Amino acid sequence: MATSPFGTRRTRRWIPWASIAIPSIGWLIFGLYPSLATVFYSFTQYSGEPGTPLNFCGLCNYRAAFSGSYSDFSGAVITTLKYVVGVTVLQIVIGLALALLLQHKRRGYGLYRALIFMPQIFSVTVVGVLFSLVLDPQTGPAEKAYSALFGGTNAFLGSSTWALPIVILINVWMFTGYTMLVYIAGLRRIPKEVYEASSMDGAGRWRTFWNITWPLLAPATTVNVFLTAMGCVGEYALILVMTDGQYGTKTLGFYMFDEAFGLQPSAGYGAMVAIAMFVLTVVIGGGLLFGLRRREVSL
Repeated sequence: MATSPFGTRRTRRWIPWASIAIPSIGWLIFGLYPSLATVFYSFTQYSGEPGTPLNFCGLCNYRAAFSGSYSDFSGAVITTLKYVVGVTVLQIVIGLALALLLQHKRRGYGLYRALIFMPQIFSVTVVGVLFSLVLDPQTGPAEKAYSALFGGTNAFLGSSTWALPIVILINVWMFTGYTMLVYIAGLRRIPKEVYEASSMDGAGRWRTFWNITWPLLAPATTVNVFLTAMGCVGEYALILVMTDGQYGTKTLGFYMFDEAFGLQPSAGYGAMVAIAMFVLTVVIGGGLLFGLRRREVSL
């Protein structure tokens, strides 16, 4: 029987199956099992601490979330929606504006793109700690600058008015570079002949953008909106570092983390919040994909 570095022909037949089996086993252990366990725990009053009983209670956690016993749940849903909308709208608008400015190669083109994209390579923890120090209401330089310019004080991250907008702006600052690059790639796929024809017809810049550039960027917009919104639904790390969920910044992601792993953990209720966050992700993601893909087809 013919041999090769990979063994006999009969042995080589098992190589594709082994290549499929290894990642499949990993998915079953680290993907499917935790997901099913989360669903199961959502029907219990399990605290998550070793040695404590599960206490199966059916829909008790789901009833508690909507009965007022956990009033923070509805607030977390509303805060999450505000966060998703705020980050997505700003990131799309700013990313598109930067892409339009930097779509043509000119002096300093590469440097500008690198500087705009650079925040994305930083750890969320590093960015959160850095801005927490800058915006500290007592010792931060932002407070001193605000006092010197306007003659008053501003609590920044300690204010229910400013905390969530500040976190939104920092998230946008971190990830707008990726949105910009996607839009630049989309702009380069638009044929130059289309713009030449528009110029010959006497169309101005705004009319050209609205009737040509924006419609032809529909695929890039779909990618950017979907990825940005989905990344915001489960946001918790930046909020954990900067505000610890206080002052109106408690999103579903942070709420789940706090309930499951906080000072008084309730893994059962935290699992229920995780299920709710999954449902919200599916609803938002499905709605966005349906609407954006339908827009692409209609243009």
